[in-house]
Amino acid sequence: MDLVLFYYFSMLAKYRNFSVAADEVYLSQSSLSKRIKSLEDKLGVELFIRGPRSVELTRAGEALLPYAQNIVGEMDVLKEQMGRLANRDSVLRICASSFLSYYGITTCIADWMNGNPQITVGIKEINSSQGLVSLREGEMDAVLMFHTGSGSGEYDVHPLVADEIVAIMNRDHALAQRKTLSLADLEDQELILISEHDESFFRALLFEALNEAGCRFRLHKYKVWIGAVETILRQSQSLAILPRRVAERMNSGAVVWKPVGGLPQIWFSIIARADNKKVILKDFIHFVGGHAGIARPDPA
Repeated sequence: MDLVLFYYFSMLAKYRNFSVAADEVYLSQSSLSKRIKSLEDKLGVELFIRGPRSVELTRAGEALLPYAQNIVGEMDVLKEQMGRLANRDSVLRICASSFLSYYGITTCIADWMNGNPQITVGIKEINSSQGLVSLREGEMDAVLMFHTGSGSGEYDVHPLVADEIVAIMNRDHALAQRKTLSLADLEDQELILISEHDESFFRALLFEALNEAGCRFRLHKYKVWIGAVETILRQSQSLAILPRRVAERMNSGAVVWKPVGGLPQIWFSIIARADNKKVILKDFIHFVGGHAGIARPDPA
């Protein structure tokens, strides 16, 4: 039986007038009349006493009314649930910087996915600038990326792990004995920067800081694959500018890292559009944020 017939019955029972009820359900009077007759035929009873200007419920109609109203109520709940699915509230679209693995967050994401098997999670590798474009255009629900500031009217920022930018160099480099470096120490040094395809954040951050400080700089290597940085450092007197978490993974003993004063603290964060109201997104952010913790780098 077509359950929508109970909806038409309920509306006619409410207004007791075919013309008014038909307008309410966006049908013609004749179409509504045919649907009510269809329900009566299926149930084998008359539901209304039809008058020239109004209708009244029969005893059978009065008996059916509370059941029909319950069916209509359940249909409304079902429509709401289906609407959430239509709005892809069962799908979470995430993009993340390739540096995600350095911050111990991949395990948190895997645990959340295992605890929510009904949710379809799509994860795409992307750099920070591309991630913000994807958010702005509505292609992604959240991006896990580097950030230096707080949220804005357009985005909500949820910091996960704090880090700092350091200079990495050959152990024999002239600056290797310094405890910390300044932006002035980077002047005229040969700098190694990774490919913007991997991450554009560090290049923009460093260039802005150096330009503001009036420091000149030279690029020794640009668009370097992250896995090749340590090998290049061993064989040159260049400096690589990367997060401390990355430097700590280079544990061969051939290179050392030094904090650089004058550069802002960075955060690996979850960023989402402020107008994204997905329940599963809020749950994801709460879970990952609670399990990743807000870890700050130890003093150098």
